[in-house]
Amino acid sequence: MLKPIRPAMLLAVALIVSPIFLSTPASARPRHHYRPSRARVVTPRRVFTPSRKVVTPNRRGRVIRLSNGDIRLPNGQIVSRRRLVRLRNQGYWRLPNGDFILPSQEIVPVRSTVRLRNGRIRLPNGVTIQI
Repeated sequence: MLKPIRPAMLLAVALIVSPIFLSTPASARPRHHYRPSRARVVTPRRVFTPSRKVVTPNRRGRVIRLSNGDIRLPNGQIVSRRRLVRLRNQGYWRLPNGDFILPSQEIVPVRSTVRLRNGRIRLPNGVTIQI
């Protein structure tokens, strides 16, 4: 029979070494490699809005206000009118991501604006707007 210390030592070594042999290494790969499909990405020529109105994507970089009050961005994404915030300056709006829409329907990214101490925001063209 084994001395009392040897089974405890054998159990301790087994508990320490067994995870090394039973675990999968980080560099392991599956046996079969699946390549992603190289199908052509096709951009839609027409976008169907919730109001069933068919519109074509905007190529000029301006937003378009739809008949139901929603706004379609130049990338084709539609922002609900409930998510827009009207600013105190007339014609200025704020998008959910923080960007501003000017009265000329152009988008000004929030990273190009400067927040002033009095709570106003200065746009790149020098106009200050109040939130």
